Amino acid sequence: IVTILIVHLQMGIRLPLLPMAAVIFVLVALNIASLIQIRRSSAVSNTQLFLELLIDVWALTLQLYLTVGASNPFISLYLLQVALGAVLLEAWSAWALVLVATAGFTWLIGTHQPLPLPPAYEGELFSLHIQGMFICFVLAASLLVPFLTQINRNLRARDAYLAELRQRSMEEAHIVR
Repeated sequence: IVTILIVHLQMGIRLPLLPMAAVIFVLVALNIASLIQIRRSSAVSNTQLFLELLIDVWALTLQLYLTVGASNPFISLYLLQVALGAVLLEAWSAWALVLVATAGFTWLIGTHQPLPLPPAYEGELFSLHIQGMFICFVLAASLLVPFLTQINRNLRARDAYLAELRQRSMEEAHIVR
């Protein structure tokens, strides 16, 4: 949202705000619904995670479609979804996510909505692209670190819990003997 506002308001590049906002609204609504569902049952299935990542890929594809398609420097955000899928999902669904993201990228190569650039940016496309790639890199890194740190924390907590259960089981077996 911040990037969209900067590009639209500060840089003066007229983005299709209404359709972009609609995609964001759908994502927010689905995330709220997911949080409510997770609070009811703490277990999250592979299928549920897979579907949520598919929705994220769909939303990214639509946002990219609305903003110059495959030439948008934020195209590499597909890798964020793929990385999370590789860590969180079973192998079959991680590879299916790769295929869907690849299909989205491929589709964007052939179709997209052009963006009219203000006269100030005429001839500055490469510079704009590099700036966008930098922002995308910072955004992806800033999202990956908290996600992967939390996943790592959860794995360590689970391993510690399992070690404690094994130790308790061995002590109980020793007492029974």
